[in-house]
Amino acid sequence: MMRNLLFVAITFALALPASALENTKKSFGKPEMKLTETTEQEGKTIFRYEHESVPEWGYEKPQSDYFFLLPPEGLPKDRPLQVVLHSAGHSGEAVLKQSFQKPDWFHNVGLKDQYVLYLDCAKNRNDWWWGAEYDLKGKYQDTYTPAEKRMLTTIEWVIETAQIDRNRVYLSGVSMGGSGSLGLGMHRGDIFAAVNVTVAAGTDHFNARSAHIVADPPVLIDFVSIGDKHSKGQEELLAEFQKKRYHMIFAFGTNGHQGSVAKYRPEARTFPWRSIRKDEAYAVFTNASTDDQYPGFIFPKEGEPKGWKFGNSLRGKYDQGQVGALFRWKNLKDTAQGFQMELRMVTKEEVGAKEEMPTSATAEVSLRRLQNFKLGTSQGVWRLERGGKILKSGKVRLDANGLLTVGELPLSTEPAVLTVFK
Repeated sequence: MMRNLLFVAITFALALPASALENTKKSFGKPEMKLTETTEQEGKTIFRYEHESVPEWGYEKPQSDYFFLLPPEGLPKDRPLQVVLHSAGHSGEAVLKQSFQKPDWFHNVGLKDQYVLYLDCAKNRNDWWWGAEYDLKGKYQDTYTPAEKRMLTTIEWVIETAQIDRNRVYLSGVSMGGSGSLGLGMHRGDIFAAVNVTVAAGTDHFNARSAHIVADPPVLIDFVSIGDKHSKGQEELLAEFQKKRYHMIFAFGTNGHQGSVAKYRPEARTFPWRSIRKDEAYAVFTNASTDDQYPGFIFPKEGEPKGWKFGNSLRGKYDQGQVGALFRWKNLKDTAQGFQMELRMVTKEEVGAKEEMPTSATAEVSLRRLQNFKLGTSQGVWRLERGGKILKSGKVRLDANGLLTVGELPLSTEPAVLTVFK
């Protein structure tokens, strides 16, 4: 049944109004996706599809492309989807091969219950994930490149054909795939629940599209190396996310332009980004007392880099840092009358850290993707409780970003419950 489902090419077209960047469209044209090969490796089924370009994508010359789709174990319906964008030095075939060779590289390897889509942009070298020959400061600042239209169309075809759970679609990438994930994924919160990138090859793609954010942005996990020339611009990205209160778990280290995240902070590596749902609220933690200061792009020398200041993290090494990675949340209630969310910090044992970690902190908390509770222009009341004791309470209005934000919350490894009501 699963294979029959994948063999059937479902065509579709969304009749939505045109807008800047066509940012409400999920697909462009009706390509015929042909299943050309079915193989197995280490007990996993691998489907290879090929297709020709369609006029709606806007390529100057027709081209053919391929992608791989790996189904999950068990029944396939209503499963998550992870979309993988490879680096400039790889291809769809290479990143698929690498996923079996390096199973700890979670950017390339899906979970057992997920579909995994490996796209390719190496076969046609004018493509890349942002369209290498296209000017993102000109026309394509407000219009998708042909490569992006192809990506979106393929993703939507997989979602429709495999009956993917639309609330659990994730995007990940390394290097060029990281910059493509930032540029395509972060402004499409209507498609992606979370985005995970490592040593993204610049932030220009995201910057060009930052004016076209659709819905609440996906949760972002961003691994950056301060000695990597591609990290230039990450300090502005971090500042932008904090100003607008977009969710970002930011981890930085000194391991160069490498795809492995083994040397980054464990609290960032273990963050369960593929459990985030698009139909559930999430918390944004900013200005936390445990946040480390990101020094920006530098070539680190022996010892502590100049100007590198760490927060109250109690660690003895100076080659790692994090922003926002110590916090977790769990939705408890989201109704028209009120909202409740559990907030806590991770423990050393939970993330497998070797050194001591902070057990308490203060942070500002903003709520995004609220499903039912809407404060609007009215004033609300909030309280933070732990063990039946009210730790802090007050009145709240929407902030300058239109978000429900409460500040200086005392958080710890012992869960506390944030309640908001009108």
